[in-house]
Amino acid sequence: MADIAFDTLQYARSLKAAGVPEQQAEVQAELMGKAFGYYVGELVTKDYLDARLQQMDAHVEARFAEQNNRIDAMFNKLESQLRLHNWILAILTAAVLLPNIRSLLG
Repeated sequence: MADIAFDTLQYARSLKAAGVPEQQAEVQAELMGKAFGYYVGELVTKDYLDARLQQMDAHVEARFAEQNNRIDAMFNKLESQLRLHNWILAILTAAVLLPNIRSLLG
């Protein structure tokens, strides 16, 4: 994770220069240093976020690919069923029309 450079001595000197009493400036600088030290463990770096986003992106892409494959399989099944239904419809149409055509011609 990231290391944050916080110069407590410089912070205390700046407070003193601004008119804060020395003891108060030192205590405040010490507490600020502890606070930064405590929360620095919770910070994440840009590299960490980039890596996590890449992982999530890869996961989402994999899920989309999986769903696309499932949809393609369903469409292929439907196309084959539709082809079968078309043949059945053609046979039924021929079975109904051929006797009528024969009677008209003959």
